[in-house]
Amino acid sequence: MTTPRPHTRTVTAPTGDKPRPATAPADFFVPGAHYVDGDGYKAPEQTHTFQCEHIALHPRPGAGPRAFGFMRSNAPDSKWFSAALTEDDFDEWTRIPEDLVNPTGDAAPAAPATS
Repeated sequence: MTTPRPHTRTVTAPTGDKPRPATAPADFFVPGAHYVDGDGYKAPEQTHTFQCEHIALHPRPGAGPRAFGFMRSNAPDSKWFSAALTEDDFDEWTRIPEDLVNPTGDAAPAAPATS
């Protein structure tokens, strides 16, 4: 089994006579980053964490990019599921600083190791 390598070249999608680059706007999700859709005033089960894995251009002309990744409720013991978010979804999410993401992908510092 081989490990897939990340896509590093620019891809174009046809739109009529002109190719369109498969790029996301500067104010869009970033692969490898984590996001939260709540604030400190909502209960954990009313908020979600999104881990962006990949950005792809939707095949329908004018549909814009999609951020593919994994999402979960921030309620204790909630399960991760696959998700795709659009440009319209982006305004609801806040990027979580990397130093606040623990190994499980949650928006909380990891617990200190016990000996």
